[in-house]
Amino acid sequence: MTTRLAEFPVPYSTDKPPGFLLEPFRWATPRLIAIVRDQPGYLPDLIDLSHTRMHLIGVALGHLQTDPGTDLAEILFRGPAETLLEFSVGRQPPGLKRAVRIMPNYMMEAESYRALVRLLDEPQAARFFHHAPEIRDSTIRAMSGVPVELRSALFCLQENIVDMSSFSEGLRHIARRSGRLTFDGLVAELARARQPQQLVARLKSFVDTLPLPDALPPARVHHATRIDSGRQLRELGKKWGNCLESYVWNVEHGQCAIYLWRHAGFQAACSVTRSGRLGWFLDQIKGPENADVTPSEEETIQAAFRAAGILPESVIGSIAQIVALDGLPRRRRRHLARVRGLPVRDEITLPDPA
Repeated sequence: MTTRLAEFPVPYSTDKPPGFLLEPFRWATPRLIAIVRDQPGYLPDLIDLSHTRMHLIGVALGHLQTDPGTDLAEILFRGPAETLLEFSVGRQPPGLKRAVRIMPNYMMEAESYRALVRLLDEPQAARFFHHAPEIRDSTIRAMSGVPVELRSALFCLQENIVDMSSFSEGLRHIARRSGRLTFDGLVAELARARQPQQLVARLKSFVDTLPLPDALPPARVHHATRIDSGRQLRELGKKWGNCLESYVWNVEHGQCAIYLWRHAGFQAACSVTRSGRLGWFLDQIKGPENADVTPSEEETIQAAFRAAGILPESVIGSIAQIVALDGLPRRRRRHLARVRGLPVRDEITLPDPA
């Protein structure tokens, strides 16, 4: 006698998180668990789910703000791709069929699916996605955040840059530091460059004209005090069992500043580094023994440093990578991209949506 898997009840405990087999579904995991718990007949469909179907479900759930009822499971797991998209998005976005084939082996963020559908309606963005070797959250964030006027030249550099998601925020920082440019004005000046190499050179020329930052960041930032003494850094490093001693040379040569944050019994060491003319940026926040701080603690500290004009280093991450490309030959640029850790593309042939 053959017993169908769906005949068994689906146990689910809210007291512990889902197992690692459901990790690829990320934010959609609770909704999928609820479906198979209430309608166990779809459990075999979940187990047999293909890579393509997973992303189609991500597109659908990313667009459905409310649960439409019991018919959802039938459409998600068994409905034709066209029906699934019409049901959730209201249409069939051009280029989506090819896009889902080069997405990662896990669900992207819900906003990434919504942004991708919007971008596929833009001819320039659609052409980029048509030729992209892979599509990830960072790819979509970068494309969404980059001004339209710069996309054509900038995204020819994608193979050389790990992540362009902070590009626009970095441009805003350059405009503020210049004291004479607005963000829109800077974009208009950069848009005059038609070729990727021209864009890199023009961007570097703007960075080269920025005023030099102060020799040192402020001595105090809210609850944080700058430690200038090498002896104090060594003593604190020994007491906390971390690598603060290794920062002494950088501190004494004006390349780095270490702050000790103390408030309400909480302590953390904050490293602030200088990135040339771009200024001083908050690099790391660590507790004793290099322990990570909680997200709320990190947010509080970052807000305090922002108020003092010291932004997180991630703000200029994309700009720093682009500027570093100036003057390098094409072959060398590709080598830099590899050693910086570009993700390896999955060589997988995916079936058409079922």
